[in-house]
Amino acid sequence: MELFSSFIVLQYVFLHLSLFHYSSFCQQTYLSNETYFDCNDNAASTKGYFCGMGHLNSCMSFVSYRSRAPYDTADSIGTLLGSDASEISSLNYISSTSEKIPADQLILVPVSCTCSGNIFQHFTPYKFPPGQNYSGVAHIDFQSLTTCQAVAGQNNYNPDQIPTETEFIVPVRCACPSEKQAASGVTSLLTYTIYNDTGVTSIGERFGVDRQSILYANMLSQNSPIYNFTPILVPLKKERCSMDPDLFFCKCSNGHLVDGKCSSNDKGFPAKLVVLLGVAIGIGLLCLFISGYVLYKWVNKRRINKRKEELFKQNGGFLLQEKLASNGSNEKAKLFTAEELQRATDNYNQSRFLGQGGFGSVYKGMLPDGTIVAVKKSKAIDRNQIELFINEIVILSQINHRNIVKLLGFCLENEAPLLIYEFISNGTLSDHIRKQDPESSLSWENKLRIASDVAGALAYMHSAASIPIFHRDIKSSNILLDDKYNAKVSDFGTSRSVPDEKTHLTTAVQGTLGYMDPEYFQSSQFTDKSDVYSFGVTLAEILTGQNPYSYAKHEGNNLVATFISLTKENQLSQILDPHVTTDAEEEDIQAVAELAMRCLRLNGKKRPKMKQVTMELEGLCKSQRCLHINDSQVSGDNELHMLPTFDSIEEPIDQSTDFSSEMESGSVQISFIQDAPRS
Repeated sequence: MELFSSFIVLQYVFLHLSLFHYSSFCQQTYLSNETYFDCNDNAASTKGYFCGMGHLNSCMSFVSYRSRAPYDTADSIGTLLGSDASEISSLNYISSTSEKIPADQLILVPVSCTCSGNIFQHFTPYKFPPGQNYSGVAHIDFQSLTTCQAVAGQNNYNPDQIPTETEFIVPVRCACPSEKQAASGVTSLLTYTIYNDTGVTSIGERFGVDRQSILYANMLSQNSPIYNFTPILVPLKKERCSMDPDLFFCKCSNGHLVDGKCSSNDKGFPAKLVVLLGVAIGIGLLCLFISGYVLYKWVNKRRINKRKEELFKQNGGFLLQEKLASNGSNEKAKLFTAEELQRATDNYNQSRFLGQGGFGSVYKGMLPDGTIVAVKKSKAIDRNQIELFINEIVILSQINHRNIVKLLGFCLENEAPLLIYEFISNGTLSDHIRKQDPESSLSWENKLRIASDVAGALAYMHSAASIPIFHRDIKSSNILLDDKYNAKVSDFGTSRSVPDEKTHLTTAVQGTLGYMDPEYFQSSQFTDKSDVYSFGVTLAEILTGQNPYSYAKHEGNNLVATFISLTKENQLSQILDPHVTTDAEEEDIQAVAELAMRCLRLNGKKRPKMKQVTMELEGLCKSQRCLHINDSQVSGDNELHMLPTFDSIEEPIDQSTDFSSEMESGSVQISFIQDAPRS
């Protein structure tokens, strides 16, 4: 019993070894008619010829094709089978690639065959025609050079729902010689579709191949049948080329045949040497390019850094650093780099643009810690004024008042300095005054508190700061509001500090038409009372809901002159904002109007100081229970909390104007004449 079992095992091993040897030598299995055309047969051999150990991974192969419309030219056949049309013409002695080929003429097509997974295949693109199916594509258009199983496996579409005019990938059946076939002289394999051939012998005679080689290549026995329209492999041997050099598989692109191999007529450099030389030159050029690029980047970076250093020095950077250090302001004001601000503003993207301010363009930015800031690209500075500019920036960086914008830092590496402020998103007082919707407009209590906040900020600047500062452009569009309607005085682009005297003499009148002090306009001498006048115009604007420019444009009169005249005649109700009329008490309106009148006096010496204005507004706020800060709002202490802010985005007017004022019946009439108004 044990002897019989051992015999069975030995017989099984011998059978497998013999099959392995046979398949290695004989190449592939020929598929019968029933298997090849049955789309439901999922045998692995229907996908293509097997490849793997003992076979070449890729090679030049050939397939046969019968000319049939619409594939009846070298161009159309080449497009269908993914082959070069000129090579098809040359191999088959066709005069041109567009020449019509007689129907059913045998055409031999060269294809590149590659081992894909464990199957030899040549891939070609194909647009699926309407009304066609996988079987029709495989056996009609491609003439059994592929199978419906191979097409379906490559494209993964439902056979019943194939989208038309979709580009498919069709795997064409091909094969490469095995190592033993190559050793026996086989140079390539032809995938030939049987077409009315009487047998293997007639196929061999057509291509000069002996019957036995074809049988071996397809694992066929002497009596195995073959079927029409099924592919069979024909091994092509180089020994035939010496006898018949005109055979299709013996042709060379140039040169002549030597022992069945293509050889060039010209003696030149060995191919390996040419390849090595090309690789070496390529690597050398690549290294040269990389070295040049690195050198260019280094030189460019050095040039940029040198330019930044020049601009930093030119804009007074070293002087600023010295002053900030001497004043202990290192923690209060930061020097930013140009790259930091470019990242913060997305390289000054237009979507970050907030508007045009009195001192430059303003962009919204975000610092790495998440802080939202307003970045102002300042206008160019007169180089003779650098020291004055630096002194003013140092002073502004030291201001610490809850109702004054906080300057966070600077960048002096650009042509003009960049100023960084904290950001506020609730708009300006001007925006809120002009809202027509009663529900969204400011209440009287808020307006009164905002006026008190602004007055306190100006009082602080005039008298409580370390060095008095005149704003010189107080107006509703330079008063920003946070989400709780706390006022923030902004736009210090025209501000000046006055260390010794209480007046400041300028060579050019600066400010905004309608808010400008008549005395300052006539004498070019700005005082703290000039800010008082501008604040008085702002109070008139709060009461009337009109700004000087728009009122003059629509009514043809000067807002300040009209306000003073109507107030003196007790006819102020004619010009009052309806929201104020309905929301405020008559005595409060009268008190604010009288305070505005005093601020608008033509003689600056008769105007009240901002500290006195603040006290009166605080008194009104207390009566309205709208004062949200303690009575020491006007204080020299720098302990008050700073809230986020951004600078004004309305450009002030720097121009000469013709101004006239006169006293008529105790009232003041003021008119401004300009060439072109600015928004």
